[in-house]
Amino acid sequence: MTRKLFEEQIAQLKDLLVKMGQLNTEAIADAVTALETQDVELAKKTKAVESKVDEKEQEIERLCLKLILKQQPVASDLLFVTSAMKMITDMERIADQAVDISELVIKMSRLPYAESLAEIPQMADRVQAMVHNATKSFVDRDGELAKAVCRADDAVDDLFETIKRKLTGIVHKNIDDDDNGEQALDLLMIAKYLEKIGDHASNIAEWVIFMLTGEHKKLN
Repeated sequence: MTRKLFEEQIAQLKDLLVKMGQLNTEAIADAVTALETQDVELAKKTKAVESKVDEKEQEIERLCLKLILKQQPVASDLLFVTSAMKMITDMERIADQAVDISELVIKMSRLPYAESLAEIPQMADRVQAMVHNATKSFVDRDGELAKAVCRADDAVDDLFETIKRKLTGIVHKNIDDDDNGEQALDLLMIAKYLEKIGDHASNIAEWVIFMLTGEHKKLN
């Protein structure tokens, strides 16, 4: 395998990673929009993204294995390829969390949407940015952007705590109203899934640091 072909396949790998990241950010946006608009069809569309992400994961795995077995890359190239194989596990789980949100949106559609929390779309915006920036930091080998992704997770955690506090109050006030109490718990689960997406984005950022330094450290 010539160096030119190797570089072409690395470029293909980067393109696949970017597309996988885009699928994830779109799935998060659609899931939360479906929640706000009670759009069941949009929620169902989000569920379909999972298979596309799985396809990208398999393509990336095959390409990484081909690069390792045929080219036997060394140093930074090897770290890039092996780290890509690690990060796609987190990217696949991000898609799973978006689907989990969509399934709750479909479940909640049987009742009027009683509670509107501004913090949930705020969380969604932040984790979308984290997923985008984590993927970008990997493709661009940008350690500073990766560190910024990990710092951004603190704000996501703070929003989750605010949501949890508000929804706990709602559950206590509606202790005899099964529907409102159940909806509050479903919203709390949605917030929890968004928090987990932030955690996975942070994990990706940590793989970026590993790729650049050869050391895997928890940054958050």
